Amino acid sequence: MTAVASSHVRPGVEPNGSKRVALVTSLIIKLLKDIYRAFRSVPDRLLHRRRHAAARARLANLPSPRTILVVCHGNICRSPYLQAVLQRNLPDIVVESSGFVGSDRPVPEHSLVVSAERGFNLSRFRSRPVTGAIVGAADLIVVMDPRQANTLRQVFNVPMSKILIAGDLDPVPDEPRAIADPWHQPIGVFRSTFDRLDRCGMTLTAEIRAAR
Repeated sequence: MTAVASSHVRPGVEPNGSKRVALVTSLIIKLLKDIYRAFRSVPDRLLHRRRHAAARARLANLPSPRTILVVCHGNICRSPYLQAVLQRNLPDIVVESSGFVGSDRPVPEHSLVVSAERGFNLSRFRSRPVTGAIVGAADLIVVMDPRQANTLRQVFNVPMSKILIAGDLDPVPDEPRAIADPWHQPIGVFRSTFDRLDRCGMTLTAEIRAAR
């Protein structure tokens, strides 16, 4: 009787060749994603200087706002933090925030930690949804990306002259226009995102103070 050859591979264990192929494939996919992310932000970097100057000029020519609204997707990471920054810097202006999804949610733990490192206590903050009344009461609205600006314009009929994209206020040009959402990301991403929001808040604060 002819013996049948056996691979002697235990169930659930791949041959070494298959493992190498899977590892190489994973590395290639990661490399392609990194390349895509790098090139995706090239137009933003090229246009940043012009957008930054235009945002500052708009602020210089606007009447001093009495109410500023900061908007992000869920109103639990980016907008609560920038709201706290602006409220501390501009105590005589009412600064509020809201989001497009969810309500009555606390900020995540990483946000609490990073905010506390910078002197803010957001433990009592709770999210609230954007409404027509909220956007109508704001003199200036700051959003995190162009899609949010378009949503406010299309859904709530907010004029673009009333909206600023936060990334345009960042004096550092080597970043995408959108402020990254750190939700479900490591604490280092929160720190990086909040660093950007600090820079955007500094620009906004300086322009409002200079225009008075």
